[in-house]
Amino acid sequence: DAICASSLCVEGACAESKQSIGESCILDNDCSNNKCGFDAFSSDASGVCCEGGYYSMFTFSTDGWPTTDIRKFCQDRPIGTLCGVTDAICASSACVEGACAEAKRSIGESCTFDNSCSTNKCGYNSYSTDASAVCCERDYYSMFTFSTDGWPTTDIRKFCQDRPIGTLCGVTDAICASS
Repeated sequence: DAICASSLCVEGACAESKQSIGESCILDNDCSNNKCGFDAFSSDASGVCCEGGYYSMFTFSTDGWPTTDIRKFCQDRPIGTLCGVTDAICASSACVEGACAEAKRSIGESCTFDNSCSTNKCGYNSYSTDASAVCCERDYYSMFTFSTDGWPTTDIRKFCQDRPIGTLCGVTDAICASS
């Protein structure tokens, strides 16, 4: 700012005014409200001057970001905005399956992430390779599953607990309501 006749440096060049809400930015200093953040949780997202505040969080190169670093994301984003698994980005405070939604998913509804569920618990509804992941009523039990048993990979998987009599349970009592 100090070397510009206008005393305003925006996106690396002297400018007549700072960027307005919704306009592109690189740094907080580019914006009239000093709030520059990504407009969605995506490495392809643009930096914009945020209408409200922003939320800072780590992003990882293993998730497609150019580097592992702290990045800022505009808050109060509308339904459908990519949000990763971060409720703080969404105006509704409900990030469901990677996008801002009206509300979290209810018990028994399909899920991929704990964060998608109103109970914050997503697990398989039985010990079966055909089972679906659903929002658990209470808690879940984590255990190894093996590709030799028909699972796609050998991995730790979560299973909803308190399952009714007749539910497939593998070799553990931990997921049965009767245990």
